[in-house]
Amino acid sequence: MNAIAPVVSDGTLEQVIGTGNLKALSSKQRVEYMVAVCRSRGLNPLTRPFRFMEFQGQVVLYATRDCADQLRKLDGISTEIVSKEIDGDLYVVEAQATDKTGRKDSDVGAVVIGTLRGEARANAIMKACTKAKRRVTLSICGLGILDETEVGDMRGAVLIDDPVIEAEPQDEPSTRMDKLAPTYEERPPIAKSPPAKTDEKWRDYLAKLRTACTTTTSRAEVEAIGSRPSVADAAENGPEWVQDAVRDILADAYAKWDTSAASDGWPGPDPEKAQA
Repeated sequence: MNAIAPVVSDGTLEQVIGTGNLKALSSKQRVEYMVAVCRSRGLNPLTRPFRFMEFQGQVVLYATRDCADQLRKLDGISTEIVSKEIDGDLYVVEAQATDKTGRKDSDVGAVVIGTLRGEARANAIMKACTKAKRRVTLSICGLGILDETEVGDMRGAVLIDDPVIEAEPQDEPSTRMDKLAPTYEERPPIAKSPPAKTDEKWRDYLAKLRTACTTTTSRAEVEAIGSRPSVADAAENGPEWVQDAVRDILADAYAKWDTSAASDGWPGPDPEKAQA
């Protein structure tokens, strides 16, 4: 099997281990570093289980949903919600994780609910459960790293969209196909329907949406973002996990600027669900 990316270079190791300053790394070096971290835990780097963000002058890694999902499968981790409570303006969830060796760990996820009502409150509660499960997964695996559910709560954090990692070409291409290539090129192209949006493109879209929401300067800007046709389409027609993520991002943005009015934010309650 071909390597996905070159081994971490001496220059990259010197920057990361010697200074801990990921901001000084080039885009290529960041990819090398991310691939090395993936290999250390047996993760597939092509799914981009880690991404980069800049916060308070430092560039650091954070874990995506793919990271937690792969870790649970690799280590045979099961998670369970053991408690839920409201503490003042906070909704706090405690999750417990057990790996295939029987070792246990626990962690909490907390979100601000304040006076949130309806859809905004429901989204906040679901986010607290997700945050608790992701945090305890990373904890039991020994990864002291932020999860993407926490990044949205960090005002001033800027997501960095590094190049997608691509697999290297085959070392020994087929000689027969190379000779036949000109013949195939002479054939007229076959009309194809537009490809469906891939999970990778959805993740890129969500990362850009989160960045836009975390850099807003008023609630009016959040409303403008929420009213965009592309956002409405993602929330209504995207995969279920994309719909959940869009609602989480918008709920966080509304709560940050005006928790008292968040229940009026987009998307509103579904009348049909309310009648049911």
